[in-house]
Amino acid sequence: MLYKPEDCGFVTDDAGQVQEIYRFLFHEYPDVVNVDELCRMLGGIGRKSAYTLLREKKIGSVKVGRSYRIPKLNIIRYLELSM
Repeated sequence: MLYKPEDCGFVTDDAGQVQEIYRFLFHEYPDVVNVDELCRMLGGIGRKSAYTLLREKKIGSVKVGRSYRIPKLNIIRYLELSM
């Protein structure tokens, strides 16, 4: 499933800007990542910190069985809101 900016509640003044950010930021990662990839995307944070962010719903995710799946757009949104 391909996630679009509007599917994840990503808000910005310029729709073209969102597409540019999505296209170039983390381009080497798939559209949906796991916790290990999330840790690398956030500069090498620990797994415990990553799970805390997910449990507290600071980064939107979907739990599949015991595993988290995180849309890349939700990570970009988290980084934008953190600035």
